[in-house]
Parts: sequence; C-alpha cells; structure tokens
Amino acid sequence: MVKRLFFWGITAGILSAVASIIYNKIFTFAFTYKGIPDFSRIINIPVLIGTNLIAGLLAAGGFWAALRLFKKNGELIFNILFSILSFASILSPISAKLPLDLKNIELFPLLAIPMHFFPVIAWFTIRPFFAGNLYSR
Repeated sequence: MVKRLFFWGITAGILSAVASIIYNKIFTFAFTYKGIPDFSRIINIPVLIGTNLIAGLLAAGGFWAALRLFKKNGELIFNILFSILSFASILSPISAKLPLDLKNIELFPLLAIPMHFFPVIAWFTIRPFFAGNLYSR
C-alpha cells in the first residue's frame, strides 16, 4: 500500500506540475504584451516542479495517515482536509510581499491562485488508477 501511495503522490505531483507549467506559459503569453511584468523571478519552472512534487508526496503521506487513523472514513476525512487546505493556501499569494519594482503586481494572485488547486485536482483525477483496493490490506 505504501508503494502505491508513493507512486500516486509522485504521479499527482508530476501531473499538477505539468498543468502549472502550461498555465504559467499561457498566462505569460496572454499578458506580457499588455505591459504586465513577467513573474518568473517569483514563479519559475523549478519552483513549480518542486512545490507540486512536494504537495503530491505530502498528500500521499496524509492519505496514508488518514487511512491508518480513521480506517474506513479516512478517505472522506482526507479529501475534506485536502480541499480545505487547498482553499486556505490561497492566502499566501494574496498576502505575498512582491518586489516593488514590478508593475501591476496586483495581478500576481491571478497567476498564482489557480495553481494552488492543481495538486488536489490531479490527486482526485488519477484516483481510479491507484485507489483500487487500498482497503483490502
């Protein structure tokens, strides 16, 4: 079960990292010509990959702990907590202290907030591939 959860976390992290990179490229392409600064000093590809992989592995560890602590209700409790934490995490881009030399820094949350939901979306999307018989052990 631990091996399956590890691969589930890694796969969710990779999927959400790819989605974040694509979203970042689309955002940059759509707004750069309008005078909006490039936020690549703050959000760049290594940061996106690292944070999404860590989020996937933390989700796998949290899911394992929830199954151990709450048995059959563990998945329900984990899903609720993961969703709540994803919503709570949007406070960080809203309250981020950005370099003052950037123009239009009020648009930074428009870039960062959707990315906070990519790990939970990836986790739930690939669930059917990994959660098959987690309860049998």
